[in-house]
Amino acid sequence: MNDCWEPEVSVDLAHRADALWRALTYLSVAQLHLRSNVLAANCLDVSDVKERPAGHWGTVPGTAWALAHAGLAAGCRIGVQIVPVLGAGHAGVVQRALAWLTRDIAKIDARYGRDADGLAALAAAFPDGDALGSEVHPELPAGAYMGGWLGGAFAFAQGMALDSPNRVVLPIIGDGECETPSTAASWLAHRVLANTRVLPVVHLNGHRMGGPSLLGAMNDEQVSAYARGLGWEPVVVEVGAGPGLAEHAEFHRVLVAGVEASARGAHRVVFLRCVKGWSGPIGAHKTPLTDLAGDPGQLQTLNGQVRPMWPV
Repeated sequence: MNDCWEPEVSVDLAHRADALWRALTYLSVAQLHLRSNVLAANCLDVSDVKERPAGHWGTVPGTAWALAHAGLAAGCRIGVQIVPVLGAGHAGVVQRALAWLTRDIAKIDARYGRDADGLAALAAAFPDGDALGSEVHPELPAGAYMGGWLGGAFAFAQGMALDSPNRVVLPIIGDGECETPSTAASWLAHRVLANTRVLPVVHLNGHRMGGPSLLGAMNDEQVSAYARGLGWEPVVVEVGAGPGLAEHAEFHRVLVAGVEASARGAHRVVFLRCVKGWSGPIGAHKTPLTDLAGDPGQLQTLNGQVRPMWPV
């Protein structure tokens, strides 16, 4: 049994996962909305917020959740390399947050050191203040898939897995993305790519860009039957709007078990069922807080959102 399964360690992992998830979510919100007071040392006021916030909020909490656990799982002694790949280009704000924490983004732009000044520069530059842009970038962690169209990440992950037998690739894809022809075909591709070690994590938040997703309308039994019909072994993990350590521990257990099963040649898929935009404004695709300077209610909402996120 590896270290990640020891009961006394799993509690510590759950605490670390929760802190990392909250940090990634907070850093994403800071990039979307703030121009000063980026550590929220005091209550945010009009002078701290961007006049015209822009970017995508809905995918942030679930993407941050999956990346936090993938990063921690990569540190477990399970004898295989774990490579996450982001399918949604608009998850770039989370990718930038992760790259700031890991210091990878500072290697590209020295302005973004891991201190208050570096974070202030990172927030000021989003969404269009540097060469990296606001979408997923190939030079940052989890950005090996360059994107350019929706639905290609799963197929790209399968090709990446062919390149190395000692690697499990984790494409993090959305339920709306699963409706694209490229992703639909990728589910069946494993029948001719039997040696590809890929563990898809489907961000099942119930929405695509234009409205409710088809997978989101299915219950767990139906989603599982769909996956099995395509030849994949499904595990569904539901995360509530106010997740606790037990939910972190359960998802981590499922993810590590999935990596180990994939390394043995199994075809497993993890469905992360959650609400779009949970921990903040629910259901929004882009940020709904676009008039922070003119609408006191929006500023109050932002203050209520950032305080619980920052992992003190």
